[in-house]
Amino acid sequence: MSVGNRIYKKFKRIDPALYADFNDIPVANIGDASMKIACVDSHIRSMNHRRLIGQAYTVRVPEGDNLLVFYAIDNANEGDIIVIDGDGYSQRALFGEILLKMAQKKGIGGFIINGAIRDYDAIEKSAIPVFASGISPNGPYRNGYGEVNVPVVIDGKVIQPGDVVIGDDESI
Repeated sequence: MSVGNRIYKKFKRIDPALYADFNDIPVANIGDASMKIACVDSHIRSMNHRRLIGQAYTVRVPEGDNLLVFYAIDNANEGDIIVIDGDGYSQRALFGEILLKMAQKKGIGGFIINGAIRDYDAIEKSAIPVFASGISPNGPYRNGYGEVNVPVVIDGKVIQPGDVVIGDDESI
């Protein structure tokens, strides 16, 4: 995966009242109503059985590098879902307990991580929904390049900054 070096601070947002009615609808039903093409493969799964709904704040990082995830937590709005595309790399965790605590203080709405997490016990007990593709005890690099609020691709599904993302135990 080729990752550049750019950060976009503004993107189009929508009123949360427009998607509030989706809060109780299973993701499978939303996928069916979306011509059966909206859901990602089940390898991105809930790590703590919490429902996720909110607007995407996207981050694309090189394999195993999470420095821009710190930036995303600092700059996302309360309730945003931080969508991290780490190309599914599973040898180094992109997210763990330190970032989880930062996100709790900031009021982040959840995480979708195309990559690994660590500190599973803390994440499993957290009220913040966390979806990821795996678990690794290895810590991340912090070399610092990546992209914020650009389109990301997870399992062939393009997620734009500001898109409404919804997740439950079956999928996102």
